[in-house]
Amino acid sequence: MKMKGKKWLGMLTALSLCASMLAGCGSAAASEEKADTAAAGTTAESGAAESSTAAEGTNFDEEVELLMYCIGDEGGIYADEALDNLNAMLKEKINATIKPVMVSWGEYKEKMPLIYASGEAYDLVYVANWMNYTSEALKGPFLELSELMPKYAPKTYAEFKESGALDTALVEGKLYMVPSPTTDYTTYVTLWREDLRKKYNVPEITDWDSLAVYMDAIKENEPDMLPLATGPQIFLNMLLMTENDWGQMTAGKSSTAAGGVVICKDEAGSKAFNLLDTPEYEAYVKRNREYYLKGYWSRNVLSETRMLAEAFEAGQSAITIGNKSNMLQMYQKIKANNPDWELDFKNFDAGSYIKVSPTNNGMAIGVNSKHPERAMAYLELINQDEEVFRAMQYGIEGKTYVVDENGCKTTPEGVDPSTLALRNLGMGTQVEKFMFKNAADEQKVLDEFDSYESNAVYSPLTAFVFDDSAVAAECAAVANVLTEYKLPLDFGVSDPETALPELREKVKEAGVDKIIDEVNRQLEEYFAAQ
Repeated sequence: MKMKGKKWLGMLTALSLCASMLAGCGSAAASEEKADTAAAGTTAESGAAESSTAAEGTNFDEEVELLMYCIGDEGGIYADEALDNLNAMLKEKINATIKPVMVSWGEYKEKMPLIYASGEAYDLVYVANWMNYTSEALKGPFLELSELMPKYAPKTYAEFKESGALDTALVEGKLYMVPSPTTDYTTYVTLWREDLRKKYNVPEITDWDSLAVYMDAIKENEPDMLPLATGPQIFLNMLLMTENDWGQMTAGKSSTAAGGVVICKDEAGSKAFNLLDTPEYEAYVKRNREYYLKGYWSRNVLSETRMLAEAFEAGQSAITIGNKSNMLQMYQKIKANNPDWELDFKNFDAGSYIKVSPTNNGMAIGVNSKHPERAMAYLELINQDEEVFRAMQYGIEGKTYVVDENGCKTTPEGVDPSTLALRNLGMGTQVEKFMFKNAADEQKVLDEFDSYESNAVYSPLTAFVFDDSAVAAECAAVANVLTEYKLPLDFGVSDPETALPELREKVKEAGVDKIIDEVNRQLEEYFAAQ
C-alpha cells in the first residue's frame, strides 16, 4: 500500500469526521460601477490598454477606495502610518486606496460566510483552502476571474499559469481566486536536544529505531524530563501519514489526535481506503503501545494539555515535532533563552513532499464589487512591484523594520518588537521574490526545506471537497467511535491486540464502508471534471 517517490501527489483528506473544515490609462469609470456586470462574472469593457500593467504605473481616471476583508487585528502603533504610506503609493500608481476591514482570528470562520451571504459589495477578500474556498466559491460570492485576470494582471497571470498555481485554484474549471504560491511543504520534522544526545553518547539519530535509543537514554538519565511530551495534537498521526507516503492529514472539525480513517490516496483516479485496515496502521499502534509502556510520554497523555513545543521550550521534554515555521520559531527562542542548548532534527518522511498548495492563501474579488478592474490591478501591483509589496508587508523602512548588511530584515535598534505589528494585509499575497529573509531565521532549517524542492509536487486533490450530506449520520457515528476508541490506540493507552479489532468492528458498524463508497463516487466525478 506504500507509494514511493513522486507517484503520490501529497494530499490526504481525513473524511471520516465528515466536516467541511477543513491596463492602461483611460479606463471608463462607468464600467467599474456596474455591479450587475460583475455579478454575471464578466469583465466590464473599458478603454484600458491591454498591454499595460499596474506594475508599470498604469493609472485610472477616477480615484476609488477598495474595501478589503482581511484576517487579523488592527495592528500596533505604526499600523495607521504604514497604511497611509501604502495608500499614497497605490493612489499614485492605480489611483486607488484600500480600506481594510480586519476580522479577528476568533471570528473569521463564523463571520465571513455571513458576509458572503449578505451580498455586500466588497472588493477584495482573503480566501484559502483551509477556509473552505472551494465550497464557498460554489455558492457564488466570488467573481469569476478567467477574463479579468489576464487583462488587468497579465504578468501575474502569465507567471501563475506557467507554474501551475492557477490550476490548483480552479473550481469546476472556473477561477475564483488569485492564489499565493510560496515555497513551503506540508511535512513535519522531529527535533531534539542534540546536546543531550552527545552527553549520553547516543548514536546519531536517523530513524525511529535510533530515536528510540535516544528516548531510552533520556528516560534513564533525566528523571524530570519526558522523552516526548505528546498530548492534544495530531502530530503522531501526521508522522504516520508522511512516513508512509500517504500525505498530510487534516482532522476536520476535530482538534484532537483522532484524525480520520477514510483516506484519499494521491494519484488521479485512486480509491479511498480505510486507514485502520492497513498493516502500516497496525505497526504504528503497536510501536506507540511499546513507547507508552516504556514511559516515553505521560501515562496521563489523554488528559495532557501541554503543547509539544511548550514542554520542549520549558526543558520538560527532549523532543518536539513541527513544520518549518515551528522549527524556525523554536531555534529563535532557544537561542534567546537557552543558548547553551544544541538542537538537531530529522525528517522521517518517505522521500516525497507535497508543496503547500498555492490556495493555502489567496485573494478573491467580490461578485458584487463595484471596482473589479481596480481590485485586479491592485493584485497585479502587489505581485509585481517590489516597493509596493514591501510597504504592504513590512511597513516603513527605518521605522517598522531595517535591513541588515546581509539583506535580512530585523528590528530597528532600540525599538520594542511588540509594538511593530501591522495590519495583516498581505496574508493572501505572499510574494516570495520580494520577501526578506529574517535575520533570526536558522539557515540550517531553511536549507533543509529548500532541499525538498527537487522531489515535491502539488496535489491533484487540492480542490477536492467532500460533500457529506448523503452520509451525515454515518460520519457523525464514525467520529464518535474515533474519539472513544482510536485516540487511546494512537497514544498506546489501549492494547492493540484487543483494541484494534474492536475499533475496526465499531467503525464498520458505524457505516465507514458507506462513507468510503460515497467518497469514491465523488472522487470519480472530481477527476472526470479536471
